[in-house]
Amino acid sequence: MKQVADYETCDQTHLDDWLRELGAEFSQYTYQMLKSGVDRHVLRYLSDEHLLKDCVIVNGVHRLRILDAAKR
Repeated sequence: MKQVADYETCDQTHLDDWLRELGAEFSQYTYQMLKSGVDRHVLRYLSDEHLLKDCVIVNGVHRLRILDAAKR
């Protein structure tokens, strides 16, 4: 099973790198976030609802950590 994906061509703002800074387990959200139109430029505008419904991040603690990091 592949553990690391290469998002170089579709992740111009290095969202995957940013998510990995939160913890290796956060990289699993990169694909769905990119597919939903999220990049590092819009992180500060995201809400819990965006992460849940648009990005399908069901872990509430992970959503909280992403939102907290996006504020900084």
